[in-house]
Amino acid sequence: MQSIRRSVALFNQKPNYSIGIRSLSTSSDPASLKKNIASLLDSLSLKPGGALVQNCGDSEVGKIVIELAKERKVQTISIIDDKSGTPDIIEELKSLGGDIVVPESYTKTWYMKRLVSELNPSAGLNFSDGYQATAVCKAVVDGGTFLTYGKKLPKYVAYEGASRKPVEWNVFLKEKKLKVVNQ
Repeated sequence: MQSIRRSVALFNQKPNYSIGIRSLSTSSDPASLKKNIASLLDSLSLKPGGALVQNCGDSEVGKIVIELAKERKVQTISIIDDKSGTPDIIEELKSLGGDIVVPESYTKTWYMKRLVSELNPSAGLNFSDGYQATAVCKAVVDGGTFLTYGKKLPKYVAYEGASRKPVEWNVFLKEKKLKVVNQ
């Protein structure tokens, strides 16, 4: 818990530096996990009416993010894996307070681009390896904050279709002027 508090303090002092923490929670206690996630959301300084995007919305951490964001009147876009039972998972997350819940395949459509342009999420929370990390990062507005929790990011940001070639992550982050925090 102390390391998370230190990282939040460091993040607020030097927002353009990456900060490493071994884990989101040092305890399996749900109340402690909720408190840790609340402090991270506090560090984002999201105002009521703001928006964030996250992947793995159906994980324990993702569900807590949805609940806390709802309490703070922050809109959420939650990305989940394409798998059997997806409609049931979507309904479960919406009942917890999730505003928008989409499967990973949806993030590759122009509908996602339109949705992101309407909500302008200023923060992205990554709890996954692979394409979902790319989807979250693409959804965050220029100058926003991208938090990733101990996951290996892909080497390149992939684009659908042949119109754009893959771009290295560091180049992409610099182009979008994203503040990155590695947890």
